[in-house]
Amino acid sequence: MGVFRGRRLGLAALALALAGCSTVIKTSTDEDATSIAERAALMEAAAGAAWSPWPKPSSSSIAERLAGGEPQTERVSRDDAVEAYVGVLKNAPDGAADLMNDASRHLAAAKALKTAAEEACDAGSPRLSDVAILEDAIADLRETRTIYVASLKKIDAEKDLIEQVKRDFDGALKDLGDVADQLAENAMKRRADNFAGPAAPAGSTGSF
Repeated sequence: MGVFRGRRLGLAALALALAGCSTVIKTSTDEDATSIAERAALMEAAAGAAWSPWPKPSSSSIAERLAGGEPQTERVSRDDAVEAYVGVLKNAPDGAADLMNDASRHLAAAKALKTAAEEACDAGSPRLSDVAILEDAIADLRETRTIYVASLKKIDAEKDLIEQVKRDFDGALKDLGDVADQLAENAMKRRADNFAGPAAPAGSTGSF
């Protein structure tokens, strides 16, 4: 996933460089209604993926930002989240089954997020801020994967279940990373078009 993120950050940097080299900025006051709806759907899907059955670690702030929750007054570490979740699972008749149900909910949310991101890719005005939303959601889901795996180990779940969770989340994260790459490319292209200068006269040469 580091390769995907590095490529997206590179695209963002290139977009900013293009902005600095231009002398004419094309602006639009009216966004396509479909693009606005797709952006709202992306945010809603990201908020859905930020759900968790444990206290969110302090480093995972996307749930608070997108779901409108109040900031936590006390810091929550990953270990805190795992211990709280394991405590719930151990008190359940079948903790492993409950965990797999929760994991399935997250994977369904990841699939919905992928669909929303694909639609945002095709929007008339994809933005780098859309990429940031998706990046936050990917980081949050990666943390979610880690907590599920750690919790399964603590309740002595079957190795096959642990491997299944790893495999399913790795696949979902890869799919989201691929879509994030495409979204970043489209957003960069749109930004470059917005900052493009006027057509140069015949025989002239342009430079930054």
